[in-house]
Amino acid sequence: MFELTTPVAFIIFNRPDTTKEVFEKIREAKPKKLYLISDAPREGREDDVEKVNETRGYVESHIDWDCELHKNYAESNMGCKNRVYTGISWVLENEETTIILEDDVVPMPEFFRYCQEMLEHYKDNEKVMMVSGTNLLKNHKIDKQYTFSCFSSIWGWATWKRAWDKYDVDIKGWPEVHKNGTFKGVQSGLAYMFLKRNMDSVYNHVKDTWDIQWDYCRHINRGLGVVPKENMICNIGFDREDATHTSGSSDEDFSYGSINFPIDFNVEVKRDLDYDKAYIKKYYGMKKVMNFVKKKFGK
Repeated sequence: MFELTTPVAFIIFNRPDTTKEVFEKIREAKPKKLYLISDAPREGREDDVEKVNETRGYVESHIDWDCELHKNYAESNMGCKNRVYTGISWVLENEETTIILEDDVVPMPEFFRYCQEMLEHYKDNEKVMMVSGTNLLKNHKIDKQYTFSCFSSIWGWATWKRAWDKYDVDIKGWPEVHKNGTFKGVQSGLAYMFLKRNMDSVYNHVKDTWDIQWDYCRHINRGLGVVPKENMICNIGFDREDATHTSGSSDEDFSYGSINFPIDFNVEVKRDLDYDKAYIKKYYGMKKVMNFVKKKFGK
């Protein structure tokens, strides 16, 4: 019988409803160690106080299995960028690996075993920097049980301390990297335009986020992410006023796929260019550009 020995990091804040739904999946998996990361209520938002306390209280009071609990609760509001990156850093100061879930990412039950087995199998392979549970390219066929991509998602993921140690939340080297054209081997054309826009936004402290910096970290290190053949998570955080980066609606198909165990690890560790081309077409193609122009200029 499978036993979840990999520590789970659960990032929560002020959404008790979505938190409960995600936590029930964690509860079913019964991790031996659970790390709770929570931001503090925002200044001047009295509604946050009640919601944050309710969210924290629900999780703490519903741990009904043998579990070593660790809590990192901010005393004052840190914002998305600082809260998440310091939280993950805290976990990986104490652990060699972790599975990471945010409060709106609902995993299928097999997600935990999939992550744990991938973390163990690739623990010494520096090329592999993360394991993702997301695959929303429904029309792109992957022959094996998983593949390797430069574009692995952080909606339900796992990583190693050895990889996170390379992370720089301020991407201090971005101007030189851009000048040298280092990323041209990762993305080009319209994809590079979006990449540069994202990197500029975090380098200049315009966007309060942490995940773009993680993309940067993997790209400059030519790191790869494991992507499952079929999707293993559902993001329930879209189209909500309390969302941080997903306040709009989504047309993604978050339906779950399946995975068979034991996993067949007979997959060459190299970038799947076909998958990445399909990803670029979907997320950085002309349709993406037209949607961006429409939102920005209303045309």
